[in-house]
Amino acid sequence: MFRVIIAQTGQTFRIFSPVSGVQELRNFITKLFFFAVGHDFVIKIGMESINSLNIGSLPGIIFGAGKFSELPKIIPLYGQHALIFIGGESLKKSGRWNTLAPQLERAQIKYHAVSVWEEPATDAIDAIALGFRKTPIDVVVAIGGGSVMDFGKAVSAMLAAEGSVKDYLEGVGIRKPTGAKVPFIAVPTTAGTGSEATNNAVVCDRKEGYKKSLRHKAYTPDIALVDPELTLSLPRHITMACGLDAVAQLIEAYTSTQADPAVDALVLKALADASESLLPLVHGNSHNIALRTKMSSAALVSGIALTRSGLGVVHGIAGPLGGLCPVPHGIACGKLLFPAMTFVIKKIFDEKNIAAQKRFAEIGKVLAGTDPGHDDISNCKQFLDVLDRWTRAFKIPPLSRFGMTAQHMEKTMDLADSKNSPAALSREEVKVVLEVVR
Repeated sequence: MFRVIIAQTGQTFRIFSPVSGVQELRNFITKLFFFAVGHDFVIKIGMESINSLNIGSLPGIIFGAGKFSELPKIIPLYGQHALIFIGGESLKKSGRWNTLAPQLERAQIKYHAVSVWEEPATDAIDAIALGFRKTPIDVVVAIGGGSVMDFGKAVSAMLAAEGSVKDYLEGVGIRKPTGAKVPFIAVPTTAGTGSEATNNAVVCDRKEGYKKSLRHKAYTPDIALVDPELTLSLPRHITMACGLDAVAQLIEAYTSTQADPAVDALVLKALADASESLLPLVHGNSHNIALRTKMSSAALVSGIALTRSGLGVVHGIAGPLGGLCPVPHGIACGKLLFPAMTFVIKKIFDEKNIAAQKRFAEIGKVLAGTDPGHDDISNCKQFLDVLDRWTRAFKIPPLSRFGMTAQHMEKTMDLADSKNSPAALSREEVKVVLEVVR
């Protein structure tokens, strides 16, 4: 029996709760996490303290079917002048934009709508920010997939900055972001990138051949409005690509060398949700709101987890590759998962990395539904078996169909980064992975 005491930092608020067993403790922390969004807490279990559960640096999360209708009430909390990013056509085709626009007008919100069709590129971000810097903008809103949200996130920052976004990109610019920004509301219409909960915007420059992050903890959206109903009309290939991106992020964050135990229970629950929902959604059950809700929740948690724990080798390959050629990010991640994780699993056993073995084994149990009595080797093997089955079931096309060439592969080998993976891949191992997915 654990006695859990939660004391809100700087205040006298406390919750005393008796908890029986580790699993119940995990469930308790998971519930607390969403209950306590935006606050810093210290958790005491028995006589020991876990001081690392800092629940700050999260957006205000508004989650649930039908919550999109609250957007006209949320925007005026920041002011009456909004810059709204939307995708190319999907929001308009669904009829939701035609419903939203008159609601904004009735709320006396003056807005500028910007449609974006491609991934956020440096020149496009600079042009939009320059065009609106002298216009009164109280809040930036992005309604769309990961690219749309990253566009909005980057522009919200650059409206309050000088120069080009290139000046502030990690590994490119020499200026450090200050964290100044125009308030930002993220409204995902896909379930994948988790950008609604991250503190970075991924920006590309195809001329220079890179994808880099504009990052500051203050760039986390002020509000993440997540309505699973917005994902009901997603076509199969986008549902699949986005879902696989979320799965890759969850796996890599949970097994990261910087993994945050505070979100372990959240991540494992999110992986279970993705495992239960993604295949049915892709194979004919796309209008099931319960499954869409699970996948939206998994994507949200993937953003929370990657912000706290970082990513691994899959994203370390997919990022540079996406900067060099137009391979959809989710497709790249989904295709890379099985061969890249095969190398990682082999290496953590060769290197006797027991901690990493146990983390992959936990994921294997969640994804495969194995008996907890199985050993770590069996569960890690089942983890790989699930990834292999998913790759076949989803019929993910070879990446050469999206323009990946031998030259792109060579450059990707030079630029690939294992990030926070528990096992680093050599250049030759990256080459083998790329040959497999070619």
